Amino acid sequence: MSKEKIAELGKFHRSLRDKRQADRVKAVIALSKGWSAAQVAEILLFDEKTSRHYFERYQKGSLQALLDDNYSGAEPKLDEHQMSKLEGYFEEHILPDAKSVIAHIDKQYPKA
Repeated sequence: MSKEKIAELGKFHRSLRDKRQADRVKAVIALSKGWSAAQVAEILLFDEKTSRHYFERYQKGSLQALLDDNYSGAEPKLDEHQMSKLEGYFEEHILPDAKSVIAHIDKQYPKA
């Protein structure tokens, strides 16, 4: 990648507010400068495969392909009635941590 293109990406990086998007751009810049995928992964705290994946997305589809986040998540395991009941419970009870929330859900909805 040319020095001009790397500089352009650096400028764009500074304009980003989304940390995940900024990390993706940093990965592309670092790999373009000759860093290994392992070095990029270590610095940005994700795995080597992810580093290479971001670089490939950029090469194949440009900046927009790199920034797109197509993650949609899994389907909920509770039905609408169960979710409503659970929301009501949490409005009345404050649990200390995520582990307690999970334990409550597992106890109330063991098949979920």
